Amino acid sequence: MNLKFNVLTGKIIPVIRYDNMKLLFDTGASTPVWCYDVDSFKTKFPEAKKMDYRFLLTGFGRSEAELVRFLKNPDNNSARDYFADVYNIPEFILKTDEGCIIWKGLNVAVMNRRFSGVHMILPYTMFGGMSLKFNQNTVNPEIVIESSKNTKYTFVKLNNNFSKKVLQYIYVQKDEPEQGLTKVMDIF
Repeated sequence: MNLKFNVLTGKIIPVIRYDNMKLLFDTGASTPVWCYDVDSFKTKFPEAKKMDYRFLLTGFGRSEAELVRFLKNPDNNSARDYFADVYNIPEFILKTDEGCIIWKGLNVAVMNRRFSGVHMILPYTMFGGMSLKFNQNTVNPEIVIESSKNTKYTFVKLNNNFSKKVLQYIYVQKDEPEQGLTKVMDIF
């Protein structure tokens, strides 16, 4: 199945408008991030449950030196700017007239501030076993997602090198039928 979404006019980055949200497809990201505020996230995804781990926000306009400085000398005042709460969305759905893809158990880091003019960043790790294309060869650029399955199960990799659990990244089950869930989870 192929899902096609038109990229917003005037954007040179892959941003689409979907279900009253602006979604950025980011090949440099490893975890979905809600870039608005907690209240708007809870309104959009009322079934989402807060997890008992957080996500360390790297990037987002910070230099590597700033991040290293914080990690060497963390303080409570700065922590809220560097860590985000994580919520689990039972089913995150992208659909078009051609079909839909459902991500089961999608973990999303939720920032309590607005960033970059989008609602949510969708990382490349959400599209494991799928083809994700940013087609700029058309008059109207588009995002094309190709998947042989319409349901994807998401998993998390936690980093336990902190005093509390921290989400390192998410990943999805591959489409290959010979690769079972246990095999995917055992690679870590």
